[in-house]
Amino acid sequence: MGSPGQLVVKRYRLVRALGQGNTGVVWEGHDDLLDRPVAVREVLLPAGLRETRQTALQQRIARESRQAERLRHPGIAAVFDVAEEDGRLWVVMELARSRSLDGIVASDGPLEVPKAAHVIRTALSALTVAHAAGVRHGDVRPANILVGHDGRVVLADFGVGAVAADPVFAKRVGERSPAHGESWSSARSTSAFRAPERTDPDTPVREAADLWSLGASLYFAVTGKPPALHDEKPARIPKDIDVSAAPEELRPVLAALLARDPKRRPSHEAADALLAAFEPPPPPPEPKPVRGSMRLRFIAVGTAVVVVAGALSGWALLRPDTTVITTRTAATDPTTAPVVLPSPSPSPIAALRFKLERYDSPAGWHTMAPRAWKRSVGEYSVWWVDPRNRGHLSIEMTNQVGTDPLAALHEAEAFLYPNVEAYSKLRLKTVGSKLGSAADWEFTWRQVRNAKETHLVKGETYHQYRRVISTETTTTVLTWTTTAAEWERMRPTLLRVFRAYSPTQT
Repeated sequence: MGSPGQLVVKRYRLVRALGQGNTGVVWEGHDDLLDRPVAVREVLLPAGLRETRQTALQQRIARESRQAERLRHPGIAAVFDVAEEDGRLWVVMELARSRSLDGIVASDGPLEVPKAAHVIRTALSALTVAHAAGVRHGDVRPANILVGHDGRVVLADFGVGAVAADPVFAKRVGERSPAHGESWSSARSTSAFRAPERTDPDTPVREAADLWSLGASLYFAVTGKPPALHDEKPARIPKDIDVSAAPEELRPVLAALLARDPKRRPSHEAADALLAAFEPPPPPPEPKPVRGSMRLRFIAVGTAVVVVAGALSGWALLRPDTTVITTRTAATDPTTAPVVLPSPSPSPIAALRFKLERYDSPAGWHTMAPRAWKRSVGEYSVWWVDPRNRGHLSIEMTNQVGTDPLAALHEAEAFLYPNVEAYSKLRLKTVGSKLGSAADWEFTWRQVRNAKETHLVKGETYHQYRRVISTETTTTVLTWTTTAAEWERMRPTLLRVFRAYSPTQT
């Protein structure tokens, strides 16, 4: 076991032990290279394992942790590095100064429904991002849901969690009743919050299993104990979990998340909608400066005419009286996870080839855009318009933080729908990325009036792809619009432009 002051791989200095779990010890540490605090998990394998078994476990933990390194979301305790020294594995993570949901309930008692819904909904947004990136958690439970002293909610132990159910770690914890001052979730960490279909530790972790565990954590948050423990043989459980001990208004949500059949559990979006109904209205936002003395411009619209024009161009995402949503639900990576667009038409279509040129915005971002298109620059946005009016591109960025891309696009859709004809949604979903939290919206519609501001013509059918990216300091909207007739021919240019965009100049 490590000791205070120890330097791991000549970079990470251990400061003090924060706690010990079934997979090892978590230390408060310091990254001497980047001069920042970190959390360092010292992975401790049980004694007596064969060397081949130890190697296999270390390789699996390293592999899962490196997958988790790709995740960037305010609700995820980021994994920074995976290091090995003297045959021991160290996982370096973001240090979140917080209390676990486990500890909060143990010391303060069960949470009120609105607070519990907010905490679990934020953890759900983190899972949504991870699942979109192909990463499963595997150990969602109150001990791994952290509430920061500043109110931030973080889901921890991505990477290590997927291995925590292995029997070699379960034996270390054991099954016992909670002692004085100990919460149920730590005493029963290996089974009470694990989905029924995961009684076999070799069963791969599925998205639905993580959602079941999240539902069990919600049950614990409002009752102070986990749902009834399931038997080791699922076939002997004919019924779903009894949720009658939970507050009445939460029972439908819990019954859905804790459904024994994974196919009956709600999707991420459906679960988010169910939990959103219980959250209290957010407080009014405080004004934030935008580049010097300028006041923050909220993503807002006014009249219905502006809604139609703005909603089809980019920034019409939140009403003036709508606060910034603080839970972000997804991320997208245009380099490792290319934009997924509808398959081309079966018949060959000659693509329009546009020469691209680099554009560096004074705001700090850069992209590539068609050289022949006419460019116009506004306070927050840059537009490129095809001289033949077949399509246009807009990129808009503000210093607004905390935007929930998926929620913002859902609201934009609600504005748009009543003001256009023949609206057809092709996709509206979160996508995974290293740039920040993000979501995509693709749709077609028929324009009902001329809109000079957005170069749209009455009666024309259009096809649009919009991406919202939220980083720690900015919100960006990329909007690509073409006539429906030219969509397929201009699609290759869309792919190149979206892949080239970066919120910082390189």
